[in-house]
Amino acid sequence: MSGRRAACLAALACLAMTAAAAPSAAAGGQGIALGTYIPGVAWHPGQIDRYSRLMGRVPAIVSDYKQWDVPAFERRELMAIWSRGSVPMITWEPMSYHGRSYPLRAIARGRYDGYVRRSARAARDWGRPILLRFAHEMNGDWYPWGVRGNSPHDYKAAWRHVVRVFRRAGADNVQWIWAPNVDQGGDHPFAGLFPGNRWVDWVGLDGFNWGYDGSFYSFRRIFGHSYRVLGRLSRRPVMIAETGAGAAGKARWISQALRWQMPRFGRIRALVWFNYNANGVNLRFDTPAPALRAFRAAAREPRYALSREAFLAPLLP
Repeated sequence: MSGRRAACLAALACLAMTAAAAPSAAAGGQGIALGTYIPGVAWHPGQIDRYSRLMGRVPAIVSDYKQWDVPAFERRELMAIWSRGSVPMITWEPMSYHGRSYPLRAIARGRYDGYVRRSARAARDWGRPILLRFAHEMNGDWYPWGVRGNSPHDYKAAWRHVVRVFRRAGADNVQWIWAPNVDQGGDHPFAGLFPGNRWVDWVGLDGFNWGYDGSFYSFRRIFGHSYRVLGRLSRRPVMIAETGAGAAGKARWISQALRWQMPRFGRIRALVWFNYNANGVNLRFDTPAPALRAFRAAAREPRYALSREAFLAPLLP
């Protein structure tokens, strides 16, 4: 029995039975897990309940963000998400809330292995599945691990080193998500930053319809080119790890994206809505009221009925 299988089976023994009893997704399809980022969820997990009431279903995935000067995996926080029927997704950012630097080359050389090993043991000891999105949007220049000052080799070496530390610690309940920003206009290519199939479990994309100056970019226009590039890089399942829409035509964008356009991207298995204000833009699905009605109507379609158990079952080794 493989190490990954041994680590997961004890925690997930009931999932197969639950998934079998769960309602099926769209007939003939595999379904799409619908998740959300809720700001402050680590301190106020009751917000997950609010989301569930709004949507009429529990989010299959709940996203949170952790930087490297705090513990990545707090049992209390993880359990608050899990106990409500969701799987936690941690975006793990090698930067600091207090200004400390964590250069990619130093990560790859093992300078921070004490912290990385402690994190790996915490994930392993919790035992249940964790989706881990490490050093995301690496093809941009807005994060310290991005393309400004780092080579593709630096990034891939750091990624592989961190994954290797987790695997050596037996943290096989962690699913690794590699998620660049979309290369919508050709300014942010990412193919050369892919660490390789043996080092990732998911490939993902982050992309938004910001709506600046009333602009409107459809889901297909934002994600289409990058989705095709991912298809050439890997056959791993695809996750839209961050998305959202600004005020300009938000309800229309939501309806078009979730009901008609995204289902044509056949390898997408999960979508996580960035339910927050960023860069001066209200990206939340629950405001204004027409956007909430559009999101609720789309989310109630059978293709989005995937529960946590049904989502996780195919991921078992």
